[in-house]
Amino acid sequence: MRETQGKTVQVSPLGDDLAFLDIVTEWDYGSAYHDWKASIVVPPTFLPGALPRVIAISNQKGGAGKTTTALELAMALVARGLRVRIIDADPQEASLSVWLQFFYPEGVPADERKHLTHLYFDQSVTLQEITYATPYEGLYFVPSFPDLEDVETKHPTGTETALQYHLSKPDDDIDVTIIDCGPGLGPLTVSALVAAHDVIIPVQAASGLDARGAAALNRTITSVQGRLNTELRVAAVVLTDFEKSGLARQIGGKLAKAYPNAVILPARTSVRIGEAQLARKPLRVFAAGVTTVLDYDRGASVLFVTGARA
Repeated sequence: MRETQGKTVQVSPLGDDLAFLDIVTEWDYGSAYHDWKASIVVPPTFLPGALPRVIAISNQKGGAGKTTTALELAMALVARGLRVRIIDADPQEASLSVWLQFFYPEGVPADERKHLTHLYFDQSVTLQEITYATPYEGLYFVPSFPDLEDVETKHPTGTETALQYHLSKPDDDIDVTIIDCGPGLGPLTVSALVAAHDVIIPVQAASGLDARGAAALNRTITSVQGRLNTELRVAAVVLTDFEKSGLARQIGGKLAKAYPNAVILPARTSVRIGEAQLARKPLRVFAAGVTTVLDYDRGASVLFVTGARA
């Protein structure tokens, strides 16, 4: 892995006395609305993922909160002492590469500045060559640029299995790899799903269209499970921009029924998310005590076995 940062920031654990959501085993359908409150649903059938692990963050609809989910889960895991790699598989310019202020190591010639696109088009490029350190201790990053769109349009040989091939090689000490997928269900998203152990689906808590997008994604997941990755599972649905409302309760209930073995994680809304993006800092570093950070932190604690590698 290449180093890009001379100085790193250590990400601290959160205190236990903050306003975390309760953890329950099923979605609350029956209580009176004024008594109802958001909770994290962890079904009795759910098993946390053993390490090392590959997670795809996916929903075909843009603006669902995929990038926030990828980064904040990563930061929560880093705070627990894990080594985490985020792969930016979104060709949009307003992507994680911008949010994390990614830059290449000083002195690296332009023709040696490798990123995710090279992994698909050049068989000599390794994942380690395009994995870079970030300013945050324990967090590593595979950047992308708009030319990643060429993978969607030109579909180079082996696209579907390229990430799976590279991630199957145990030649680094990464505990969790998180793939931030772009909008759409094209070759890049399929490649991520083929490589992943789990998929996490962010859905805007107040958007019926996001819920419909999750249904379309489920058809793609089923196809991948049948052809290329029989072990893939939906580990969680994240209800992003969550505020208490009848609609949020209804959407959460529908998704809990659609994915009965998955964690349902409300991620409470905060204006600080946009501010953190403008400041180009992870929300956990920019405003550690906000409810959104607490929710992703608690989600990370139930989604992963963080004590030991499998």
